[in-house]
Amino acid sequence: MTTQRTAEIKCMDLNDLELLRRDRPVYLWGASIVGHGVCRALERSGLAPAAFLDRSPRLRGKKALGYPVWPPEALLNRADTRSKAFIIIASGHYEDEIAAQCREAGLQPGEDFISSRALSPLDPSVDISGICNLRCISCPRGNMAEKPPKGFITPATFELVLDKLLQELPFMGNIQLYAWGEPLLHPQVAEIIRLTQERRVLSAISTNLNVRRDLTEVIQAQPDWLKISASGFGANYEMTHTGGKWDLFYRNLFRLQELRERYHPAMYVEMNYHLYRHNLGEDYRQMEALCQKLGFAFRPNWAYLYPLDNVLAYCQGQPLSPEAEHTLDLLLLNLDHGLARARSQAHLPCAEARCFPIAWNLQVRSCGAFYLPTVVDNFLEVPLQEILRRRDASGICQECQRHALHRFTSVYLEEAMPVAPGESQQGATA
Repeated sequence: MTTQRTAEIKCMDLNDLELLRRDRPVYLWGASIVGHGVCRALERSGLAPAAFLDRSPRLRGKKALGYPVWPPEALLNRADTRSKAFIIIASGHYEDEIAAQCREAGLQPGEDFISSRALSPLDPSVDISGICNLRCISCPRGNMAEKPPKGFITPATFELVLDKLLQELPFMGNIQLYAWGEPLLHPQVAEIIRLTQERRVLSAISTNLNVRRDLTEVIQAQPDWLKISASGFGANYEMTHTGGKWDLFYRNLFRLQELRERYHPAMYVEMNYHLYRHNLGEDYRQMEALCQKLGFAFRPNWAYLYPLDNVLAYCQGQPLSPEAEHTLDLLLLNLDHGLARARSQAHLPCAEARCFPIAWNLQVRSCGAFYLPTVVDNFLEVPLQEILRRRDASGICQECQRHALHRFTSVYLEEAMPVAPGESQQGATA
């Protein structure tokens, strides 16, 4: 199942998929954003899945896009799994691990299960906003001196981008409307969401939710997937969500819940809680309880230094900004341990290989985890095949893999349980 970046696009079509599945129900292994996107692509083709499979405790007993989420064992432990199920692995970070579990259960790759990459090898993002209202110290907006151009993509241009993507990637399932900007600052974000929904592509938004705007129109546009980032409760929130205001964030959480209940109950909302040394204990418990009260999924993971421009500079012995250095002091899983874990996974494929980041001004970056390097100035003017060829010729992937940074985000995006500073559980801190 291991795959590396390639400039050649090979996508299975619906006839190929039907021949493989042989009338067996389809199960999607991975109930996060990649799986949600594959679900939308299947629905667009008239092939709805039977259920999602996911081992995450946060999804136990839940539904995703209206479909049940099963623990994988509920399917793998059945004696008739091969004759009664066809699995599509839809995971951005754990594909090889899941494939190994399928093989251990007696399933055959290419017959009983496939990677969603066989349908669509890329998960595009369009950073619809080239502006962010916060200056978080773990993010390039707050820890790098270089500032790309500011602005917003117009709905008309976004529509052209979306249609070109669907022409070149017919099984494209989702599009992330964010990268380094705050999408809810875009004055026409609702129209962009509606354009995405009209084409039955899953629309995903990640937001700091520290915005002063009426969210009604946004939720009425019915985005499918909304992730909120936070890194503390009360006063501690503002330590690393730099420039944010806790009171505004807190009010917006309740407003979001109210609007979801009124206009779009099916919208998936996830709280991505970044674990630092300063926001464990009572902060963690209060945020978890608040998410339970609001009906939001609570997903804690280790905070990390971003983007990979900074991490590569660290590996090369180059100086970091004071903000980046301060981030290192606060990390629960410190950077050296994180890099050691990444090196132990160096044999695994790139966790960012399927990302395809398009900026608001149509520039295409070489990688979703890097901030600055670009390979094309105008996505609309260059065929996708040629963009991938230029990306692979840029050399950034080779330098990244030389330091095992292709596994860096996988290490830090594991769902983590909090540990107190000084404890050695899971190698969290020195």
